[in-house]
Amino acid sequence: MSDSVKTAKIYLGRHCKTEWNLEGRLIGTTDLPLCDVGWKEAKDTLPIVERYGFDRIVSSPLKRAFDTSRYYADNLKIPLDVHPDLRELDHGDWNGQKYDALLSDPNGDFKRWFIDGDTSIPIPGGPETLEQVQARIKKTVREIALKYPGEKVLVITHKHIRSLLTCYLLGESLSNFRKNINEAVEPIELSDEDLAKLL
Repeated sequence: MSDSVKTAKIYLGRHCKTEWNLEGRLIGTTDLPLCDVGWKEAKDTLPIVERYGFDRIVSSPLKRAFDTSRYYADNLKIPLDVHPDLRELDHGDWNGQKYDALLSDPNGDFKRWFIDGDTSIPIPGGPETLEQVQARIKKTVREIALKYPGEKVLVITHKHIRSLLTCYLLGESLSNFRKNINEAVEPIELSDEDLAKLL
């Protein structure tokens, strides 16, 4: 990273759980709030988040991410901003369906898309390709890093979004999308080298 470019220190977090997470359903852009288990998860994770000393949180606009972010921000008494392009990948016709059912459908493309990594398969009814979503999250994290120079920023987004960014930062094909999915809600630090790849 050039010494002349001052950026924020970025950490990527994930929202806490919804009912559909517990049921094993694809949520995508379906706008669900946290469930009781998710609120407990947020409460349990707060001490971990607090130790980082964040200056700000930037959240996806979807309720599950905003609920998580608002809980942290209110308790830590730090600003909360929302960026629309942190929203989750839209799974189109797959939204709301259970992973198990999609994977066992002999006539469906989900298994080849998700397990085998055949990203040439379009998401049925989906408005974006994986390539477009990856470009969106790269641009968004870059914007956040440049907008808050010198701050330590927690970005609360979604597991598929975080995976697509990870593929880019590791220099891996989008066929590794599933392999790089991380279900954890705890913050993951982006190194200076990671940020340099985005600038």
